[in-house]
Amino acid sequence: MTTKTIDARGRLSLGKSFANRLVIIKELEGGILQIIPAEAVPSSEAWLYNNAEAFLAVKQGLQEAQASQFVEPPDLDGDADWLDDEDNH
Repeated sequence: MTTKTIDARGRLSLGKSFANRLVIIKELEGGILQIIPAEAVPSSEAWLYNNAEAFLAVKQGLQEAQASQFVEPPDLDGDADWLDDEDNH
């Protein structure tokens, strides 16, 4: 455990290992402060992190792609033949 002193302006130095890092500070019961390293997410992408179902689907898709688990591509030639047959009726 390390002891630090908050200066007159309310600042606390965490040391060089936290230099230029974004952190979230949560104030818990009893005046306990929890410091959590964080990363910023652009607001246009925040919806994904706030939608558990969409986030899970993206994670699963990335895992499948990493494992080279791809769906079979559609038979476009067969579909075109079927359309040609339908046009002739």
